[in-house]
Amino acid sequence: MHSIMQIANGIGILNAEKMKQRGIDSIEKLASSSVEDLIKIDGIGAYSAKSYVELAKKHLKSMRTRERIKNIIKKNKSPAVSITGTKACDLMLFGTNRHKVSLDSIKKLASSNEEDISRLKGIEISNAKRYIDIAKNYLSSMRPKEEGEDLVEIEPREQMKEIKISNDSKLKKVSISPKLKIKDYPQKLAVKTQTLKRGGTYQKMQDIDVKSTKRASYGIDIKTGRKKNPKSSPSILKTFFPFTTMQKIRFLHYKIKNLEESLWKNKEFSFTELNYVLNYIKILNVNYKTQSQIKILKELDISNTFYDPIDKKEIKIWDLIFECSRALWVSAQAHSILSKKYEAENLMENAIVAMVECSKMYKTAAYFSAACTRQEDRGFTLSVENLELSSEESRVFAQALATTSEENKRNYSMASKLSAGLSALTKRLAFVKRNDKIKENQYKAQYQYDIGRACHLKAKSLFILSPEEIDEERIEKIQKKANYYYYKAEDLWENMLQETTLNPVEKDCIKNNLSIVNDYIIENDAELIGDSEALEIQDPEPLIIVPENLAPFIPRTTSYLNIYKQTDLNFDAYLRYKNLMADVLVNFNKIEELNNNKAGVGRTIKQLKILYENNEIDINSFTELFEKYSIKLEIIENAIRNIRTPENKKVQNKLKSPLIESTAR
Repeated sequence: MHSIMQIANGIGILNAEKMKQRGIDSIEKLASSSVEDLIKIDGIGAYSAKSYVELAKKHLKSMRTRERIKNIIKKNKSPAVSITGTKACDLMLFGTNRHKVSLDSIKKLASSNEEDISRLKGIEISNAKRYIDIAKNYLSSMRPKEEGEDLVEIEPREQMKEIKISNDSKLKKVSISPKLKIKDYPQKLAVKTQTLKRGGTYQKMQDIDVKSTKRASYGIDIKTGRKKNPKSSPSILKTFFPFTTMQKIRFLHYKIKNLEESLWKNKEFSFTELNYVLNYIKILNVNYKTQSQIKILKELDISNTFYDPIDKKEIKIWDLIFECSRALWVSAQAHSILSKKYEAENLMENAIVAMVECSKMYKTAAYFSAACTRQEDRGFTLSVENLELSSEESRVFAQALATTSEENKRNYSMASKLSAGLSALTKRLAFVKRNDKIKENQYKAQYQYDIGRACHLKAKSLFILSPEEIDEERIEKIQKKANYYYYKAEDLWENMLQETTLNPVEKDCIKNNLSIVNDYIIENDAELIGDSEALEIQDPEPLIIVPENLAPFIPRTTSYLNIYKQTDLNFDAYLRYKNLMADVLVNFNKIEELNNNKAGVGRTIKQLKILYENNEIDINSFTELFEKYSIKLEIIENAIRNIRTPENKKVQNKLKSPLIESTAR
């Protein structure tokens, strides 16, 4: 029995220890084990179990081959000889220097000195000694060991010279004298006349030699007596990814497939399951260079098909980067469903975050789809254009959720700015060159409605102010501007209803939009204005809180991304942008708070004047309080002025690094 620890490097020391605990403590037991027995051991899969058994069998074959070769050399078995003629000594046993052995006979070789042979060019003393030992063993094996064994004796070359052969054209047969004895062995070996029993043994020995020569390709070469180059021996464990990594890839692929199935069947899933996609991409996102990705896909043993729900066909996956794009698309779909779920539960912050992540996943999937080098058919769902547009649409939805959230909080001023920003995002999609004319008209109507809604919310925010600060003329102008945009959106939707290509679901959506916009027009109750008058009224300031999409992964297949400095991938620009947006939001909140304080101080000063005019307060108290609140009012106005136009802001901006640094190298 051979210990299983001899092949621990092939199967892993930890796996070898686990097998020993289960009673598989030898290579023989491992070779005779079944896959079902091995997969019961923790951490060993079916594929690994099969490879371990094959490795044990190969190792046993190699050891048996070595033992046979040792036995052949030990027992001094002579090479196979012919019955009908003589055969020279097999000099293949002398290794690569066999062509340099130029002695007249094996006997001379056996009786030679090591130093004499070492004088030959390229033959070392150690090799010369080995050659002499082989020759001596060969001579001793030729001596008869069994009685009754018939030998045909041949004269040595010196005695052959004394035999005179006539010069006749026809030579007569010469009988061999029985008195000749084996004293000097010629270069050609004496031929043994084998009996029937001996012949069977010879045939068996010949078969063993042939098998040994074939099996030696995995270990020792019988001709040279040296180990073969291990690079030439096949290895079943030679894969692109290590075994542990391959098992992890299969596990994550299985989890993503389960997630995809849950999406199609409307089953519940948790937010943490989406981390499987990120771990999956981190492993597969490497530069495969000229490696055969089809071979790697077969090694991984994962499904290599994708069903395109838009084209309604199955697509074969030939590129692992395209497989990453597919997994990211599944993650984007899951984030979108989670966002809708959170919105239904009135968890608006979670809904916004999920929709922003959905946009990022679509953007990353577009990057990976564009980086494919070996995928011929991408389909429409995973095409770069469709994924980019899906990313922008998700960003618009996230902005819309933020607008709705602020409106529900009755924070109309912030909701107005967010709605104006939503209109700007929708306008970008409206002017993208698309073949879908219906979608293009829908976006145009939508951005008109969004900017009208921004004006409407701005008018509402002005109504909430104190009666002293209400500017009715300004409010009326903003309401007219809101109705101006509402009427434009209404005209576009009414024209779309006349299209014959719309399906019933799309018609119902347009009718619903028309009913909503009509209600808002009635609520404003303002006259219709023309284009020239509308241009004189300023729109609300837009605010976009959803940042520009930044992919969490960059495909590493292209050379310029491979050489890209790691320091440039730290998203410093994104962090500065995030901090800037946080400051902007804080400033808007501070201005509103200061405006409320200013209104309160103004009402207090006005009330003091009324009390003084009615002689309800003496002049000393009035002067003291009036001065106090006047100073407070001035401080508030200065604070508002500094937030909007700080005096030292220009100096600070000169010292700060730019928001978006140039990445040109």
